[in-house]
Amino acid sequence: MRCSYTDHMEKLSRNKIEERIQSRIRQLGECSISISGSFVRTSRKCGQKNCQCAKEGGQKHPSCILTSKVRGKTKAVYVPVELADEVESWAKERKKIKRLLKEIDELAEQLIRQHVETKRAVSKNRSRLQ
Repeated sequence: MRCSYTDHMEKLSRNKIEERIQSRIRQLGECSISISGSFVRTSRKCGQKNCQCAKEGGQKHPSCILTSKVRGKTKAVYVPVELADEVESWAKERKKIKRLLKEIDELAEQLIRQHVETKRAVSKNRSRLQ
């Protein structure tokens, strides 16, 4: 069973749902540069024989990678250490954007379901009155 944003919401009026959608849209408008993928910080050996990292227990060099899926395959992009904080914030920004879009989708779906329920109730009441 899928647990979603709408599963945890009380029954809201159409106006309240639309207000929440508009709020998410405003938040999207405040978003900045983003990038898809997972940002990873790691350490590695550089391969030079006389480097400190080649010694047993020697300190390895910091390394950053951004991974993402392209046509079902994992693609890795090297991120220079001096860009690491910036790229990491871009990846976090994309997660925020995806979360906001998902919430908008779920709120819109709730609007649709609410419309259908209202139409059915009106139709049912009209048939009772006839």
